[in-house]
Amino acid sequence: MKIAVLDRRALGEDLSLAPLERFGEVIVYPTTSEEELPARVADAYIVLINKVRFGRAAFDAAKKLRLICEFATGYDNISLEDARTHGVAVVNVPAYSTESVALFTFATVLSLMTHLSEYRAYVADGRYTASGVPNLLSPAYHELAGKTWGIVGCGNIGGRVAAIAEAFGAKVIVNRRREDPRFCCVDIETLCRESDILTLHCPLNEGTRHLLNAERIGMMKRSAILVNEARGAVVDSEAVACAIEEGRLGAFGSDVYDGEPLRSEDPLYRIRERENVILTPHAAWGAYEARERCLEIVCENIRAFFDGEIKNRVDI
Repeated sequence: MKIAVLDRRALGEDLSLAPLERFGEVIVYPTTSEEELPARVADAYIVLINKVRFGRAAFDAAKKLRLICEFATGYDNISLEDARTHGVAVVNVPAYSTESVALFTFATVLSLMTHLSEYRAYVADGRYTASGVPNLLSPAYHELAGKTWGIVGCGNIGGRVAAIAEAFGAKVIVNRRREDPRFCCVDIETLCRESDILTLHCPLNEGTRHLLNAERIGMMKRSAILVNEARGAVVDSEAVACAIEEGRLGAFGSDVYDGEPLRSEDPLYRIRERENVILTPHAAWGAYEARERCLEIVCENIRAFFDGEIKNRVDI
């Protein structure tokens, strides 16, 4: 039985895939293009993917396919309609990256708040040594305590971010689909108007596509920090780029893009080198420990499928 791993590089080449070998012959491809996909899945029984888009043409070519394992929580790269039509099960990996994404969220926010890259550059390029002054306090930075931290999407990751923000002394407000007594829940417009920091942790669907559009970004404080750790299309990239360029948004960070890797024609590419912008290469999910957990759950999903159990199925 053939198991095809279609985008090995997206999983991190330091992670051993040996645990998969107990289920069958493992064929590993570093990356897989749209043109290469049909041939590579033609005789695969199981496919493991992270970012490869799997649509009708791939399903039509995969005559032996019975199971797709998403090496992630989000599965918007897979056509579930075509999976159902072709009788292919689809499983994902929930709640494995909570600590990793929360860590990256805070690293990004705190770096932007404290102007850390600018202060580091001041020392690294010799200006501090040449200045004759024992300290530099410009640009000014502010404490997190007492600030309002807004969160869109307060599931496992958003909830963890909320807990850490509160530990720093921030007031947390939340926008989520359903009210939750644990949080101060507000509508999206209130969240945009009141937040000093606004972080995104929601799934991408028709209700969240361009949720942060030009109108809502225009409601935000000029000093606000916006960080996207959800999906690229949750924000309107052109609206964000314009707000940064025109000084209508304090700072922006993103680890996700509407098309990955970040394309040169993406509006965010224009602002990638600005001091108040931190763009990272979709790395937030992938602390080594998180990827180990992810692989363990993938293996458990495969075992459950063979044993006739319904576990982490997203196609039913």
